[in-house]
Amino acid sequence: MQILIIQLARASMAKILLIDDDCRSGAKYLESFSLPTFYMQDFSIQGMSVADFTTARRLIDQAGYTVLDKNGGADIIFDDAKELETILSLLRQNGLHAELTDIADTLYQA
Repeated sequence: MQILIIQLARASMAKILLIDDDCRSGAKYLESFSLPTFYMQDFSIQGMSVADFTTARRLIDQAGYTVLDKNGGADIIFDDAKELETILSLLRQNGLHAELTDIADTLYQA
């Protein structure tokens, strides 16, 4: 499984982080992610899990989205948050299972 993380890049743009759902890739991404210092009870990183990172990255790139490699994954830049459904449909139409999920659910703050 892979994960796409949705973040606002700026008011008129959004970005999705595509990462492999194994412990190593998620950990690589989280190492470079700024976590809150206190009060993480409600902290969440919503993402989209997909079946094949390489294929999903290629399909999104071929669809004309900007793809930027990151530590542990790749940012997918798109114009409007409404395009998320378009990206989900693209992946599903090409046989990739895609669903929204929380990838920070394994974080623990002691």
